[in-house]
Parts: sequence; C-alpha cells; structure tokens
Amino acid sequence: MRVIFITSGFRAVYHFFEQSVVEAFQNAGHYCESFTLNNGLNALMLMKQSLQPDLIFAMAGLKISKPILEFLKESKVKSAIWMTEDPYYMDWTLPLITYFDYIFTIDQAAVEQYKRLGHPYVYHLPLGTDPEVFHSTLASKEFTSDICLVGVPYSNRIELIELLLKRTDYPIQIVGRGWSKHNYEWIKNANRDLDLVNAWVKPETVVKYYNGSKIILNIHRPSNEKYNKNSMGIIAKSINNRTFDAASCEAFQLIDAKDDLANHFEEGKEIVSFEDKHDLLEKIHYYIAHDEERKQIAQNARKRVLTSHTFQHRIDHLLMKIQSEL
Repeated sequence: MRVIFITSGFRAVYHFFEQSVVEAFQNAGHYCESFTLNNGLNALMLMKQSLQPDLIFAMAGLKISKPILEFLKESKVKSAIWMTEDPYYMDWTLPLITYFDYIFTIDQAAVEQYKRLGHPYVYHLPLGTDPEVFHSTLASKEFTSDICLVGVPYSNRIELIELLLKRTDYPIQIVGRGWSKHNYEWIKNANRDLDLVNAWVKPETVVKYYNGSKIILNIHRPSNEKYNKNSMGIIAKSINNRTFDAASCEAFQLIDAKDDLANHFEEGKEIVSFEDKHDLLEKIHYYIAHDEERKQIAQNARKRVLTSHTFQHRIDHLLMKIQSEL
C-alpha cells in the first residue's frame, strides 16, 4: 500500500508520534511519505499525482485548511483521520468527519458521538508508544522522586498536587510547561522536597523521570477545562498516551479511573487506578511502602505494552480495519 501521511502541524510530542507512525507503516511493508501542511494544496496535488496513493491518512486534522479538506473529499483516494485530541476539541473535529472515509479516535466517547452523527466507519484507536524509546533504565539522582507528575497544570492536577503537599511529605517532581507562570503560592512557599521543571521535555528525558520515580501520577485532562473546545461537554472515557509510555518504561503509575482502562490493562496486576482523593492518598502510602509489589505491577505493565500497545499494534489495527472494508 502507498500512503500519504498528512502530519498534524503541531510541534513538541507530535514529532515523536508522527515519526513512530511512519516507521510503523514501513515496518508493515507499506510505502509512507509524509506531507507537511505548510506546503499547501498544490504540493499535495502534485504528491498525489506522482505517488498514486492507496490511502491518504491525516493526524489530528485541526490545522487542515478547507481547500485541502475539499480536495480530499473530491479525490477518489480512500482517506482516514486519527483524531488524537478527542474529546477536548470536538467543536472543531465534528465538522471534519464528513471529509474522511474512515474515522479513528483516541476516545470511546468520541466514537459514540461520531457514530450518532451517522458516520459509517468510526473506530477507537488509542495512541501507542515506542518501547525502544520508552524503556527501563537507570536514572541519576536529579531524576529521582517518590512521586512524579509529567504534564501541564490542568485544574485537577493542581488540586491533587496541593493535596499531596499538604497531606504528605514525599519528595515530589513536577515536569511540564506552564506551572511557574501561574505563580502558585504553594509552589513558592512549599517548605519541603519539591522539584519543579517548568518546561516541555523530550520523550528521551521523560523516560528518565519515569524511571526515577516510585510513583507516576497520571491525571487526565478535565473535559470542562477552560481551554477546551468542547461545548457539548463530552466526558472522556479513554486513557491518555502517557499511560502507555509510563507502562513501557516499567514504571508504576497511579491513574485516575477511566471507563476504558480495563480494556487495556488489568487493574491491580498491571496498573492501579484511584477513585477520589482519599483513595489516592491510601494507595500512595501503600505502594511506597510495598516496593516488591509495586515493581511487579510495573513489570507486568511493560509486558502488556509489548504485546498490545505499541504504535506498530495501532497501525496494524488501522490497516486491518481499512483493508477489511476495501
């Protein structure tokens, strides 16, 4: 199969996602050529003419111009899109579905919504991970902590970090862009072991933080966060890509409970979720005190990733769905 892969137009972690997607297509024996949106419609038309693709596949789709969307719809080439920001920008993604033959989305609630609107080919496809990048390794002292949170300061993350600062004395690391600009008093005045890395860090560096922490705190973005474009208030049901990355590092994580979690990891054996603040505190105390049990769960999570949750698994599944329809 010959594939034109329209990249997202986003930077940072999307460069890693897109590199993994291209490699997965190639590993599956297909020819995949990336197209950058900045090159414009004429360049895409020329690429289509020269490559004669069997599939045009877009990631995210939020930055695709109307002329390119119209071109995709009018061309006779099968097209697919992977909605990788659902359901947080569904005000923008819902209008896109009429332009693509196949819809893949990272969230089960979004699947239900797209199907409700009548699209015939909608599938749940979570992001995956690359176990060659996200793996177990020794971490130097600067990357070690009892509890680590990697990500931007969403309201629910701030609330839980505040709770941990007040109710525990474990060394905590926070890694992510945007924490300092809010000038939180509790960050400045925390009289304890708190390490704040106020920056987006590359996946290769995230690996070190995951490996250096006893517990990775994985808290999902709220569906009503003020920056969202989700006026319908669709509540996310599925887990984020960080779940797979941390598991691939053989890192233990505590994750806020999601309906879809049990479809990907076995609770208590490969991953541990929490329901509320009280449950979170109890499980932090328990698993920090039980090293061997914590490490065994983390090892099981890595094994599950290798059998089910790599980018190769995702692209193989996507191709199976498309080829079965073809």
